[in-house]
Amino acid sequence: MIDATREMKLTKPDFAAVVNHVATLPLVVFGVALILRLIDIGARPFWLDEVFTLQRVHMPLAALVHDSFANHHMPSYFLMLSPLAGLGDPQFWLRVPSALFGAACVMLVFLITVQIAGRRAGLLAALILGLSPSALAFSQEARSYTMEMSLILIALYSMVQLALNLPAASRPWADRRSMRGAWLAFVLGTAGALDVLGDGVPWLITANIIGFVILRRSPSRQGFLRNLLLADAVMVTLTAPFYMLMEIYQDKKFIDSVTWIPPLDLSHLWYDFSSVYLMRIADTVSFRLMNVTTPMPVIWLIEAGLLLAAALGAWRLRRRPGMLAVIGLSFILLPAVLLVISLWRSMLVPRYILWSAAPFAILAGIGCSVLLQRLPRYGQTVAFGAMAAVLLFNLLPYYHVETKPRWDIAAKILASEVAPGDVVLLSDPWDDTILRAYLPPDAQNIVLSDSQGGVTHAQLAQMQGKRVWVVIGHAGQIGSTQHQLPDNFAKIAPLGAPAKIEMAGGRIYINLFAPSSPGDAASCIQPQDIKAGSANDLVLPPMPCG
Repeated sequence: MIDATREMKLTKPDFAAVVNHVATLPLVVFGVALILRLIDIGARPFWLDEVFTLQRVHMPLAALVHDSFANHHMPSYFLMLSPLAGLGDPQFWLRVPSALFGAACVMLVFLITVQIAGRRAGLLAALILGLSPSALAFSQEARSYTMEMSLILIALYSMVQLALNLPAASRPWADRRSMRGAWLAFVLGTAGALDVLGDGVPWLITANIIGFVILRRSPSRQGFLRNLLLADAVMVTLTAPFYMLMEIYQDKKFIDSVTWIPPLDLSHLWYDFSSVYLMRIADTVSFRLMNVTTPMPVIWLIEAGLLLAAALGAWRLRRRPGMLAVIGLSFILLPAVLLVISLWRSMLVPRYILWSAAPFAILAGIGCSVLLQRLPRYGQTVAFGAMAAVLLFNLLPYYHVETKPRWDIAAKILASEVAPGDVVLLSDPWDDTILRAYLPPDAQNIVLSDSQGGVTHAQLAQMQGKRVWVVIGHAGQIGSTQHQLPDNFAKIAPLGAPAKIEMAGGRIYINLFAPSSPGDAASCIQPQDIKAGSANDLVLPPMPCG
């Protein structure tokens, strides 16, 4: 009796420490992920989509709701941001929720993986998603993608619980022994994602496909099917009214509003998959991978390692077909469906497949855990540290490269140098929108007072003795053949040779053309292969127009 009491006293603190550790570790994962997402979060300028967010959160309630539905967005995210609009720097405050939701996604990946394969696999999966440049970039954007992703992961967490305990998941919801909490979280997570962004619809379809796959393994197929259909009915009730309003108020059909997505080809496919799954640093606006300082052998090592680990993780789950169905289908169905649709109408972009990066990280985390398990304990610690160091080394250039055009710098240049009476020619029809977000009100009246004309209007202004400023840069996303820089420079050839070229960052060219005297021969510029980089790349000698 004395020995038993002594054993209880000895094990009690250990049990409390374990409970405390289990409760604390997810918060540590969340905290580390959040710190990475808050670094320089307000330093990058808004790009066009974020400017739309900025405009919308300042609208009156009715206008905010109507504008959201008209542009195929649910108003919920923007309503949540509205109270933050007056707190200070919008580049910081309007992005903080995305950072919080992005960190929550990393924590949820940890929790999901722990349920499936243990704490070591959970930490590895969290490491992969937490240090993903793409996941981090969307966590620093004033858009709703990480909010939607976190809600989908709540639903995925619940689906894992249901798959792990099919007998209880098949009981009626009113039964105390049922998985009522898991079903409720599944419903609320999925409905919440749908009520944030229409991009959640593929998850609803994926979840039902998974449900019907694991239904076959349930000891009570009728009970599980009843619960799944009941969940669908509740989710439709919670979301259908908002989609009906969107159908009524939308400016045009969604499929007709995505013409900005470049046609599907191998380079576009590689851009999407390598940025979302393989840790490449991507340029959101131009659909290209960034040139970074990370040596290519390191990048190849990461890419090969992640693909091998994900394949090994799937192989490890082969003897647990229910769990393989939940995680594997969550990963593969979304990009596969969008890939097929893209054969008809291009729909494949990183933000549309973002949430599938989480199940990929789960599979890769499980695979890495299998590899580490073969090492001695000390070797496991060293290997985990080495993996973290390599992924962090790969991530660090993200904080220094120009992933978004510097329209804040362009606005400062134009505000200080454009004089009353000057003409401004913009290469992108949306440049006006983003410049208004950065130009002071008094400067807007000067810079943009005569900015709606074309090249012919600019030529006439030159003949009238006016200076002409030509701004060449992209405000929003562009297709691979739309509005390319060489084309823009060729179009302004009739204006002659620029008197001055200034760069706003590395991707926006501001050209000043002096007035022309009556009778002067026009001059033109030979088309060149202009790439974003430096004004030194441009060689623009005046040439007689033929």
